[in-house]
Amino acid sequence: MSTILIVSSEKYSGKSSLAVGLALELRERGFDVGYMKPIGAYPIKVDQKKVDEDAYFIAEALSLEEELADVTQFFLTWDNMTRFMRKMPARPREKVKAAYDRLARGRDIMIVEGAENFIHGRMLGLSSFELAEVLGGSVLFLDTYNDELTVDRIMGARDFFGEVFLGAVLNWVPERRGEYVKNLLARFMASQGIKMFGSLSTDRVLRSITVDDLAAGLNGRIICAQDRGDELIESMMVGAMGQEQALRLFRKQANKVVITGGDRSDVQMAALETPTKSLILTGGHRPSPLVLGQAEEMGVPIIMVDHDTATTVEMVESAIGHQKVHSPKKIERMRAHIRDELDLEALLEEVGRRDAG
Repeated sequence: MSTILIVSSEKYSGKSSLAVGLALELRERGFDVGYMKPIGAYPIKVDQKKVDEDAYFIAEALSLEEELADVTQFFLTWDNMTRFMRKMPARPREKVKAAYDRLARGRDIMIVEGAENFIHGRMLGLSSFELAEVLGGSVLFLDTYNDELTVDRIMGARDFFGEVFLGAVLNWVPERRGEYVKNLLARFMASQGIKMFGSLSTDRVLRSITVDDLAAGLNGRIICAQDRGDELIESMMVGAMGQEQALRLFRKQANKVVITGGDRSDVQMAALETPTKSLILTGGHRPSPLVLGQAEEMGVPIIMVDHDTATTVEMVESAIGHQKVHSPKKIERMRAHIRDELDLEALLEEVGRRDAG
């Protein structure tokens, strides 16, 4: 039985996306694959039990709901961390290992998702390095591409994890850097004894957010076309100009959300004449009956928020690009990237070589 521990040096690197996509692709090849995320970050309640938000969605996608109680053992929220400082939980490593053994029973491969970064979980003896030691896995490093930092981060991860370091995958590689990553960077890494298993190109769909999730994050109210809440928003535009200028600008961007004042009916109508996924009306203003009727007819959800426009823009900017893979559309996109851009044969070969050694 093989264990692959997916780690990164920072949050929002795409670990959950890679974990679920990789698990499904390996299943497609006939492997029995399990999943675990020992350290959770975003607890939600399901059937009166706390579960990690990402882990819950992945367990559903992998049909592992019955095993959900074992998938995540600890949540390092602020409240929990302060509580742990006063009284540490009993034998956290043993608890994780026991859950892992139950999840791994009868499986060919276990995919374990690390915490936000290498050191997260250290207070419990469950940082990524320690998890690899406790579970006996090999470490796959996932890095969000950065012109200046990627090379050093990959080499630093290799040095940090040592013998258990399996290799690296790059995520969010812009098109203009594709050839550089596949050729010069990959050759350099090979010269340093580091295996690169692929580079996943930037995909705006994977960085998108659903209308429902955006409304929830803004504490907003969807007042029409509620049945279109699963639509994916890829970008944002602000409507603070005149109607004619707004129309010209809005036509240049598809799959967007337009943020504008609730009293700007002219801008709202301009947005509805272009490929717009949702309207966000700020200041708590309700739209005119004309705008509301047009949006309902076109299936464009309107989100009303009490925040001012500047605050709303800041919140939406933070949400788009940091969104989780909580939709079947995104999972299928990730699987396509893995099939096309990841060398699964090389990854499995290296995992097998490590296990045999």
